[in-house]
Amino acid sequence: MKWGNDGVRLGETTYAADHHVPVLVYPSPLNPKRYIVINSGFTFREYDYLSNASQVPKLPDYAVIDVDVPVSSRAPGSSVTAGFFTEEWALPAAR
Repeated sequence: MKWGNDGVRLGETTYAADHHVPVLVYPSPLNPKRYIVINSGFTFREYDYLSNASQVPKLPDYAVIDVDVPVSSRAPGSSVTAGFFTEEWALPAAR
């Protein structure tokens, strides 16, 4: 993943930087015993305050969120892509 002024690049796909943000967890390249977490807070939304049983993470290892899509009581905008890394912390092969 690369995140810069020109966009959010995930694999071979680049998303416009002006309205897409990455959310992810990944091993730290500086200390493999620690993780880097990039997000803006809880991944559950207002709807989940109805029961603490619903207050669990709602996203996988990585996601790219389109913040131009309005938030709802259940979603933080639109997840344009999301998934889990492989056992080697790589993006899964394209299908």
